[in-house]
Amino acid sequence: MSIGLSVVRLDKIEAGLRYISNVDILDGTPLLDIKPYVPAFDTPKDVRTGWFENAASAVSDDRSDDRFQ
Repeated sequence: MSIGLSVVRLDKIEAGLRYISNVDILDGTPLLDIKPYVPAFDTPKDVRTGWFENAASAVSDDRSDDRFQ
């Protein structure tokens, strides 16, 4: 089983429910833990991005075709 990590925005808390936005997970994905994001501790130093390292140079040239707005 793979585990992913998402950094989300906490919009509000009402009656014990947390409302979040900027979610990049699929419906039905189990939520294992919620922690605050603290830049002083949560910014990793030696990060590798795998396949994206080679593709990163193309990002500045590619543009969205607005399909997902």
